[in-house]
Amino acid sequence: MESTLLKNTENNFSFSEIGKIIFPSLLAVVLFIISLFFVLLPASKENLMEQKKIMTSTLVQTAWHTLDYYHQQVVSGNLSMENAQDSAIQHLRSVRYGPDGKSYFWINDMGPKMIMHPYRPDLEGQSLTNYSDPNGKRPFIDMVGTAQKSGSGFLPYLWQWNDEPEKIVAKVSFVKLFSPWEWIIGTGVYFDDVHSEIAKVTKRLTYISLVILLIIAFLSLYIINKGLAERRRRRKAEADVSNYQNHLEELVSQRTAELENALKEVKKLSGYLPICASCKKIRDDKGYWNQIELYIREHSEAEFSHGMCPECAKKYYPKYAKKIKNI
Repeated sequence: MESTLLKNTENNFSFSEIGKIIFPSLLAVVLFIISLFFVLLPASKENLMEQKKIMTSTLVQTAWHTLDYYHQQVVSGNLSMENAQDSAIQHLRSVRYGPDGKSYFWINDMGPKMIMHPYRPDLEGQSLTNYSDPNGKRPFIDMVGTAQKSGSGFLPYLWQWNDEPEKIVAKVSFVKLFSPWEWIIGTGVYFDDVHSEIAKVTKRLTYISLVILLIIAFLSLYIINKGLAERRRRRKAEADVSNYQNHLEELVSQRTAELENALKEVKKLSGYLPICASCKKIRDDKGYWNQIELYIREHSEAEFSHGMCPECAKKYYPKYAKKIKNI
């Protein structure tokens, strides 16, 4: 049970460390995606729309200079008003731009009446006073008002998609008054164009985000795997050290016990022993004089058997010296 609990604790600790590795990476990815799709993309959409509007106003300004060129031809007497206007109309009618080559210019007067529209020739020469888009807005009346008020400006409304009359989409156009002829020249940008470009950017950024996410996931897994391998090596080393210490403690305990048993079995004589120079008795710690064999027997494991050496036998028992010698 103890080993199972230890194992579960180690697993929980490992998962905790894995979380510490993964969480910052995931948080960074989430913050990156949030900033990308909720901050950068909306800002990019606004910037792209502003760029489109700047481009539109620049193109109208270029077309305005075309009208002014033909007007100067009239002023210099090189062209009549009718020929100059007709030449300007034909010139601008043929102008196309944009990625699909379908973006165009149109001209209406202050009537408002349509002077030229490359995709709506049916409106040319027609009054646009009562023309309204599907939302009921009268864009050409608004164009006249903008021209009278400030000479140029942007107007949002609904209009057909380039040369597709059945497809009505949102559009913002820039119009500018050419006052010598009382004409208004304009061109516009479709919101769908902006949305399409933003969709392409979003798609690319999504792929980039996925690649970044996969890279972070791969690096996280690599770091986790390296960390777990290092943890396993460290725990194995710790286990080996612990086992060695336990084994060493067992050896020490065993040797200590053996030593204690040996000390119990062995009595060791040490120090100075007072011994009589004559009778060879030894004085014990209590001050009594004992026979040397008794003292040694009490303080060691030695046992004594009595006999007589040849010198003593000859000295004390000369008659029996030979017999004692053979004992």
